[in-house]
Amino acid sequence: MNEQEKFLSVKNIEVVYTSSGEIVQAVNHVSFEVAKGETLGLVGETGAGKTTIAKAILRILPNPPAIFKGGQIVLDGEDLVKLSEEEMLKIRGNKIAMIFQDPMTALNPLMTIGDQILEVLMLHNDYSKAEGQKRVVEMLEMVGIPGERYVEFPHQFSGGMKQRVVIAMALACNPELLLADEPTTALDVTIQAQVLQMINDLKRKFNTSMILITHDLGVVAQTCDNVAVVYAGEIVEYAEKVELFDHPAHPYTLGLFGALPAMSENSDRLEPIAGMPPDPTNLPPGCSFHPRCPHATKACEGDIPYTEIAPGHFCRCRMMKKQED
Repeated sequence: MNEQEKFLSVKNIEVVYTSSGEIVQAVNHVSFEVAKGETLGLVGETGAGKTTIAKAILRILPNPPAIFKGGQIVLDGEDLVKLSEEEMLKIRGNKIAMIFQDPMTALNPLMTIGDQILEVLMLHNDYSKAEGQKRVVEMLEMVGIPGERYVEFPHQFSGGMKQRVVIAMALACNPELLLADEPTTALDVTIQAQVLQMINDLKRKFNTSMILITHDLGVVAQTCDNVAVVYAGEIVEYAEKVELFDHPAHPYTLGLFGALPAMSENSDRLEPIAGMPPDPTNLPPGCSFHPRCPHATKACEGDIPYTEIAPGHFCRCRMMKKQED
């Protein structure tokens, strides 16, 4: 991606947590880029560091225990790491917005859903209250909620409807970058499909860039342009979506696909990845995946190069092979 195409550029960021005197290596030198209007999927098991990456971009890591140790986060030519908290307040909810995983904990139970969206609008726009309320009604109706439900409280909504409220809140100021942290995990399959379609439609309408955090490869297939596979706080494979699905290279990525049921095959059992993710306070040397990898050798305990094995397809593994044409 050339400099003109870059909208978000994350370079070599590192985040640790302190816990009971121990250091948790949450994000380890992660780098990636997102173009305007593009969706990047961050895929991996629970605890891989995906949400920490998103919170680092928005600069909402709890400190303590989180410590941002270094790196660059450049949005539209501006390094967010160097901005003051007052300057970041103008960006959060306005230029960057986040859809949190659990809508119930993201909403204030003591405020009506309309007033919660209005609060975001009034913070970043020069609206009169009447203008703001009109805009809130428009946003609610845009996500499929009748405008008259403005005065209702979160407990009066189902899980799927609460998620729609959170999406309306995130999109209220037409953000240029949307961070979606497993926005459909708590929803049933039917509502999940509706919410994903709605996010895609709204993203196209506003030409919004998006980082989608998920462990569901089906959601990635439906939503993303590019995919970064995250394991133990680092990106182990990165490629355009079709390339990754057609030519997965890293043993961990192959394991994720192997754990999916194939409708075209008559298999009695799935093939889960052996073992458990590593202890982030004591990561293995070299490739963090090597204790679980069926192809591991002694060389995997040394430095692992991050190599371009095909145009735009990067992999961090000594066993990867350049794809055949």
